[in-house]
Amino acid sequence: MTIALENTRLHIQPISFEAIKTTKTTKTHICMSCYSLPGIRKIQIVRSEHLVAGVMLHSICGCEVVITAPAVTIEFVGKSMLKWEGSKVNGSRQEKSTLEFSTVHPLPENENLAFVVTSVSGRQYLIGSREGRHPVVSYSGTTGEPSGSAAVLAYKITHIAQKSVLPCIL
Repeated sequence: MTIALENTRLHIQPISFEAIKTTKTTKTHICMSCYSLPGIRKIQIVRSEHLVAGVMLHSICGCEVVITAPAVTIEFVGKSMLKWEGSKVNGSRQEKSTLEFSTVHPLPENENLAFVVTSVSGRQYLIGSREGRHPVVSYSGTTGEPSGSAAVLAYKITHIAQKSVLPCIL
C-alpha cells in the first residue's frame, strides 16, 4: 500500500501483487543457533512450583519474565558456563540449554528446580518452568588433589523446551 498525505487528508491506495512478483526462487535454510553466556556472576535456584504458570509462552511472545518466588544463591567455584542452542524439529522450535558449574554444597534432591543465572553484565536468565519437562540435574564428585584443593560436586543441568533460556527479572 502507498500512503499519500494531501491537504491533511489521508489517501490509501492499494498496490497490485503483480508488481511484487519475482522470478527468483529462495531457499529456506534450516538453521541452528547457538549462544554461550560469557561469564556468570551468580546462580540461584527456585523451586518450580513457586513459578507462575506459562512463563515460557510469555517469553516466546517477547515478554520479560518476572520472578517473585524465593531464590537460594548457589556458591560455585571455578568457571561456570551456560550454553543454549536451538533448531526446528517437525516445524516447531526447540532449544536445549546446558548449565555447568562446580560447588561444595549439594543441591536439593527429589525436587523440580529452576535456575536463575545472572551474567556479568547483570542480565538474568531463567532455565526451567512450572510445567513439565523440568531441567535434568546430573552430577559427579571429585575428592580434590593432595595439594589441598577442595572436593567439589560438578553439576550439569540440561533443559529441552520450546524456549529453554528465558530472559527474566528476579
